[in-house]
Amino acid sequence: MHLLAFFLLVTAPMRIYTNTVLPPNGEYHQPVYIMADNITLDCNGSAFIGDKIGVGLLIQNRRGVTIRNCKFRNWDVGGYVVSGNRFVFENNDFSDNFLSDNSNIEHLKPMPHGGLILNGIQNSRVVGNKSNNNVTGIQILNSTRIRVERNTTNHDRGWGIYLYGTTASQIFSNTVEYCNRSCPEWGQDAGCGAAGIVLTMQSNHNQIGWNILTADGDGIYQGNLPETASNDNEMMYNIISKSVANGIEATFSYRNYIHHNTFTNDNYGAWLGYAQNVRFEYNTIRGAKVNSVQHDNAQHSSYTGNIIEGADILLQPVEGGVCQGNGFQDNKLTNARIIFAGCK
Repeated sequence: MHLLAFFLLVTAPMRIYTNTVLPPNGEYHQPVYIMADNITLDCNGSAFIGDKIGVGLLIQNRRGVTIRNCKFRNWDVGGYVVSGNRFVFENNDFSDNFLSDNSNIEHLKPMPHGGLILNGIQNSRVVGNKSNNNVTGIQILNSTRIRVERNTTNHDRGWGIYLYGTTASQIFSNTVEYCNRSCPEWGQDAGCGAAGIVLTMQSNHNQIGWNILTADGDGIYQGNLPETASNDNEMMYNIISKSVANGIEATFSYRNYIHHNTFTNDNYGAWLGYAQNVRFEYNTIRGAKVNSVQHDNAQHSSYTGNIIEGADILLQPVEGGVCQGNGFQDNKLTNARIIFAGCK
């Protein structure tokens, strides 16, 4: 066979038109394109290995597609899915794709690189996958009713699980550890906008629960401008520790319900600047380095039944703002105070 023809044969996309089970534990040096609705691709442990460019798995405008037991590595994007509904991604590995560092990503804008990107999809599940050692683990954009459960996104140099304009979804029982980042402004492993879980651009009415978030830039980062804040979210039963910046940040948001989380040895337990109508209930915060909670310009928020040990709760007006209408009930404080600095 002519060498060029052989190269094209090897690197041409594998196009899947029907239910397919691959031989076990194979290696393919080509991408996969899904070409039909209502089909399953079971890779049986096989890997699709790229050359640092392009997309390993591409699905466009499909319905009812299941991808399971596949590995995609060394691509610019491990998997990219745009438009459609009723997808299932189960027990796949999107690790070791594009990775970058040493820049500030506080802008929280989507990055077209990393592990798995879902854009404009509905009614889908992402369960039991890995997406480690990328710049981003799992990004979900402009989507609704997505269940993200029991995935592992560790050592990503940006975001583990990222929601942008994504609503009515559940992020449950994931493990997201050591998602940190460096930047010239703040230094090595200084956070720099990295986080375990991100909600931005009106990612409203989501539930974030039972996740393990360890040594990330922020554990959960909701923000970070009035026009991009996410509202009416429930964040509960997460175990958050050793966050470089904040265990939970919920800047400029409205009506977020934060309850029954455990925060241990974070820089700040929770940073709630400019947030209003927050319910912060039955959380445990121990060993925060600065404050257990800082809530600048707090308005009409309630703190009930929290256990606070070793660092204060601080409410204060800043930059000419207002701090008013907040309530505290049945909180237990040890070596900590509630400080109302100039609040009404």
